[in-house]
Formats: sequence, C-alpha cells, structure tokens
Amino acid sequence: MMEKGMKIADKHGESPNSSQGSCQLICLQKTHPSISLPDRVAVIVGRSPDTKITDPRCSRNQVELTADWKNRKVKVKQLGGNPSSVDGKDVCQNEEAIMTKDSTLFILSGQYPHQVTFTSTRSQKSSTKQTSSVSEVEKAKSVDKIENHSKPSKRPSSEINLSDSKKPKLESPSSNENKKKSHKSKKSEALDHVVCEEEDEEAKIAAAKLSQLKHKVHSEKNHQHRVEAKKEKESSLNTSSSSSGKVSSPPKPAAEDSWSSHEQLFVFTSKGVTSRSKIASFDLDGTIIVTKSGKTFPTDSTDWKIIYPEVFNELKRLHVEKYKIVFFTNQLGVSKGKTKIEDLKEKVQNVVSKLQVPVQVFIATHDGEYRKPNDGMWEKLKSGYNNKLDIDVKSSFYVGDAAGRPKDWAPKKKKDFSNSDRLFALNIGLSFKTPEEFFLNQKPAPFNMPEFDPRTLRNDTPLISSKSQLTKSGKEIIVLVGLPSSGKSYFANEILKPKGYAVVNRDTLGTWQKCVKMVNQSLVNSSVVVDNTNLSKEERQRYVESAKNAKVPCRCFVLTTSVEHCRHNERFRQMTDKSHAKINEMIFNKAKSKYEEPNTSEGFTEILQINFVPKFSSPSLEAKYRKFLLEK
Repeated sequence: MMEKGMKIADKHGESPNSSQGSCQLICLQKTHPSISLPDRVAVIVGRSPDTKITDPRCSRNQVELTADWKNRKVKVKQLGGNPSSVDGKDVCQNEEAIMTKDSTLFILSGQYPHQVTFTSTRSQKSSTKQTSSVSEVEKAKSVDKIENHSKPSKRPSSEINLSDSKKPKLESPSSNENKKKSHKSKKSEALDHVVCEEEDEEAKIAAAKLSQLKHKVHSEKNHQHRVEAKKEKESSLNTSSSSSGKVSSPPKPAAEDSWSSHEQLFVFTSKGVTSRSKIASFDLDGTIIVTKSGKTFPTDSTDWKIIYPEVFNELKRLHVEKYKIVFFTNQLGVSKGKTKIEDLKEKVQNVVSKLQVPVQVFIATHDGEYRKPNDGMWEKLKSGYNNKLDIDVKSSFYVGDAAGRPKDWAPKKKKDFSNSDRLFALNIGLSFKTPEEFFLNQKPAPFNMPEFDPRTLRNDTPLISSKSQLTKSGKEIIVLVGLPSSGKSYFANEILKPKGYAVVNRDTLGTWQKCVKMVNQSLVNSSVVVDNTNLSKEERQRYVESAKNAKVPCRCFVLTTSVEHCRHNERFRQMTDKSHAKINEMIFNKAKSKYEEPNTSEGFTEILQINFVPKFSSPSLEAKYRKFLLEK
C-alpha cells in the first residue's frame, strides 16, 4: 500500500512527507486503531484485519481514500459493489465524495462509522525553520570562505619583488606546468563561483519561504483578531438585546454527558446537545433499537442492537440539518423492579455513543403524567430542557412503533402492542411516522384509533336525551347503573343531592346490607339516590323491593359512559388527584362481564339514559382531559 502511495507522490514531484502534519481515519465505534492517511496517497480500506470488518457485503477494496492535507479534505472513491455513505448520502460504485473533519464516513452504508482528523505538527515546522536558518548561516560562511580564498593574500612589503612583473615571458617546461596549474586553478575557482551562486540561490529561496510563512502567520493572526472582535460585538449586541427582552444569546452545546432526575422521570443529555427550534423525536425500543436475542423484552442491559443500518445516516442528516434529536421512552420495568435504573442508564449511554450524534433522552419510569401517550415528557422538554426556545411544531416530528397497527399489517407481522406513540404525537401536535415509514420509506400501514376520542366530547350535550323530568316532586328511589369512573358520584352529589336527594353509597357504608338499611331510613324524610354500580339484576332488585315496601316509585338511571371512556376518567383522576385510589384493569374487565342491561320488567317505573357532560374547574384541566391518556 505504501509503495503504491510513494509512486503516486512521485508523480507530483515530491515525497509523501513533503507536507508537515498528519491525517488519521478514526473509527467512531473504537473497534480498531486509527489508520494513517498520507498526503495525496491513495489508501484502500475495506474488509480486513486492520478494520476488524468481517461483513461479507463489505469488499476488501471497499473505498479508496486520498487525503489533501493542505485543504483539509479527503476524497472518497467507492470501489466495492455495495455502497458506502458520507454524511447520510450513499456513494455507489465508481462515484466520489468529499469528506471534511465534520463528515462521517460509513464504510458500508449505515455501518462502521468513521471520521478523519487533521493535525499540524508545529514542532516539526519549528524544527524545519531552525534547520533552514542554520543551513543559511552555514551557506553564508561557506560563501565568505570561498570569496576570501579567491582573493590574493597580503604578504609583508619586504617579500614584494618589484621586478617580478618585468620578467621576460619565457615558456620553459616548468612554466608550462605552472600555466596548466593556473588554468586548473581558474577552472576550480569558476566552479566554486557557480557553487556559490547555487548556494546563494538556495539561500534566497529559503529566505523567501520564511518571509511567506511569516506573512501567512501574520495574516492569520489578523484574521483571528477580526473574528474575535466580531464575536465580541455580536455577544455585546445579544446581551444588550436580551436585557431589553428582545433576543437572547444563542444556546451553547452541552459540554459533557449529564443525568438529571425528577419524580418518576430521568433525563440524559449527551455531550454536544444544543437547544433548537426543530425537534426530531423518536421512541427508543422497537424504533431505534431491538433486542439481539429476538425476544420481546431484553434479557439484560446488553441485549440490544440498532434496528436498521439506515438509522445512522438519518440521525446524522438530522443533526447536520440543525434538528435537536430527542428520544422519549416508557420504562415501566423500573417501577416494577424488573429493571435497575443504573443498568438502564448505562444502556442508554451506550446506545447514544454508538449512534455518534448528540441526543437527549427522556425516560418515564412509572404510570402517570410522564408516561406516553401523556404529554408530560414533552412539556418537561419545553419548560426545562430547551433553553426556553420556542419549538417549531410544523417542522418537528415524532417516530414510534406503537402505532395501533392490526395483525398482519405487513406479512406475518404481529399487531402493535399499543397505540401510545401515535397518540403521543397527536397529543403534542407533531406529525407521526412509524420506523418503517421513516427509515425504510415504506408506505403508511393501516391502523386503528381508540374507540373513545376525548377531543370529540362536547360540553353542550344534554344530560338526558328524552323529554322526561330529571327529578320528581314526590319521594322516590333512583337506582344509578354504571361502570366504575362513569361519573355516578358526580351526578349523585352535584346534580341530585342539591335537589334534596339523600345519597347512599357502598364505598362509604361498606356493605349492601347497610346500603339497603340506609335507603329505608332516608325514605322517611326524602327521596334517595343509590350511588353504586348496580350492574346486575340481583343488586338492583334489593332497592326495587325497598321502593315497593315504602310505596314509592323506583326509577333507573343508566350512565351511558363506555368502558373506554371510564378508563380514561380513571387515568385522569390518577393524574390530577394524588389521594385517589387506583382502579386496576381487572376490576373494569370484571364489571364489564357482570353487566346486565336494566329492563322495566324488573319493577322500574322508568329507565333514563344519562349522558356524560364534562365540567372543569379550569381551562388547563380541560386541556389535559381532552388529550389521549391511555395506551390502547
């Protein structure tokens, strides 16, 4: 390889070491030592022990790299059949691209990322200058010696023979020899004079180069001073504008990796993360990484790999296009004790390190406001992790695999485990794509939305659909029928109680026997509303009998709130009322299976359908309620 490089350098008339400095090809995954790229020497890189690349798709002669030290660039020529890529753009066979120190080369498109570094060996330059100066001095001394040697020596006056010049010009054998010697001496002097002229010329060239170098250094210093002065001026303007409330100073990249935590939320900010108005956001598991084992859940913190080779190029492209890259991930395993937060932190840092782009990662470890599809993580980004910079929602987007796609949305594909990513994007107002759509340019797949959409709920819906009266003037028993979190207690306490109805509730009294007893006692003075689920005919029959015994009518009010709507209400109460006891999913399923639709044959004088009409104490609570809160 070096022999080939030497030949190429010779064509340019100088050796590979003619320029001072060096260029190195650095493996970003740190799987092999750096590779030296001599100046203007073609170096071929590919599948070899040097790069530790064993992938058969990568040719042994994959790319040809030619460094230009002077211009700080590297020409990349594709040799292999499978493309490489530079800064997210594929380079196909016999095509060329240019790398700079800010570029990323993937030896095989999307894989094996590398960068180049250029360094100037100033010590060598200094040494060269000193050597050149010494050489010039030595040459000057040599010139002086030669000049002195060529001049006639000054003898004492007593040794001068005035008659020497008057001697007759006789040509004896000895004089002929002297003449020849004199001729040779003159020839030698002429040659010495030529040598002196050559050395003088070299000295002049060296001096000229030194002068050019000094001029260049002086120009660079002046340019640097101008740049610094401009920065100081801009900084002064920004500070002034900031104090007047108009413009703030530009955000600075994070100087180092850091972790911060909030209640049920962890945030990782990698080195180089900069606050930006455009956000490119992604889910983590199933979107950026998948398990190496092929299992649904990772076996340990090392059981992961990047999902597609295209991920590298796309994230690099987004970073170059001034997007801030953010990951939002649900990690309920932490709260359940299945995952240690220390292991999860290490895993996240390793993933970001492999991607080689700055990333900010938000990790929700519990149920509640931070868990997707709730918008808690997004709101935390806006309020505390983007330097209060306004986010351009139209230019930002979110990518995730929990998209509500049914079974066989693609051949032999399972249904998505939830809809949390698609709903998260809807909640925060971003456009949405699946990983297949974003990274592989596949067509959008079919998907299902939840049965209950909180955005469509109306405040002006009538409480009852019929023309019947909500309350009666005489005594009566009203039996409420509805699932947990259907709104029964609100209806009983906020609608009927103010109209004189006594409220009987099993959650307060404990048993149905006590409820029946309280109904009988309350009927002496007022009407009664039974605020229990009363889902079965057997449960309702107890209060029908009480009404018959008291000779008062018994009506049934059925709350029309669906199971999905009830689950939404339950999640909302969890998020807004810390004292609320959580109702688990099993209770909802059991209640749904237990339900028997009421009928007048049970002894009811009337059955009314009661609609859920939301009322809120503040606009912020209403805004929270009208977002998707459930994953499925």
